[in-house]
Amino acid sequence: MTTEPPQAISGQAYERGGLVAPWWHTALMVLLIGGLSVAGVRQLRSFGNQPLHLAANYTLTIAYEWVLAALVVWGIHMRKIPLRQLLGERRPGARGWLADIGVALGYWVVAVCVLALLSGVLVKISGSHIDPQKIGDVTQKLAPVTGVEMLLFLVLSISAGICEELVFRGYLQQQFARMGRSIWAGVTLSALVFGGAHGYEGVAGVLLIAAYGAMFGVLALLRRGLRTGMIAHAWHDSISGLALVLLRHYGLHVAGK
Repeated sequence: MTTEPPQAISGQAYERGGLVAPWWHTALMVLLIGGLSVAGVRQLRSFGNQPLHLAANYTLTIAYEWVLAALVVWGIHMRKIPLRQLLGERRPGARGWLADIGVALGYWVVAVCVLALLSGVLVKISGSHIDPQKIGDVTQKLAPVTGVEMLLFLVLSISAGICEELVFRGYLQQQFARMGRSIWAGVTLSALVFGGAHGYEGVAGVLLIAAYGAMFGVLALLRRGLRTGMIAHAWHDSISGLALVLLRHYGLHVAGK
């Protein structure tokens, strides 16, 4: 059983060694993520312009996040891989937490600017075929309205920050890196699966979220662990929900139409 989590998520050690879980377990995870993404698209289409049952939707999604995390733990247990190998380095004490929070906020600002630039590029190269502003229509439908929904949304945001970073940047990124013998294969493939998991956002949303996932992958490598990414991910999702509530309160549309 390995006892060197910092090396497991950085440098050449990231590419070396056996798989962190059986190959069939990874295939099962990818199929499950893809299947649920397709189901989410169909659900949104079936509702049309009708309001969604947000509280139930949030609750089911929270459960889904933790089930995925539990499946990861099951998979690495079969290879006798400790969970901390996926989590990577954890900086001790308050100073360590403050450093991670500071880097997470700085990363988030840069990532938002990069995504805004990518959105503009998509508009220019695709014309009317891919319109990133349509993402706002979907996102606004999923935004909380009541106090209970806002509370559940915050729980969901924190759950997504923890679970999705573990699944995509911890498990899949390390697994794909070892399969492909390349760090960048791990970053790229896990980012593509991450984008595909958000199929309900449409083509533009999938592309932008895949790019966002790749940036999270690089962040995990630079920080030699997942904690910074978990903070940034939870922060981004929480702020997005709060922003949408304010936009709705003041009668604005996120897409500007």
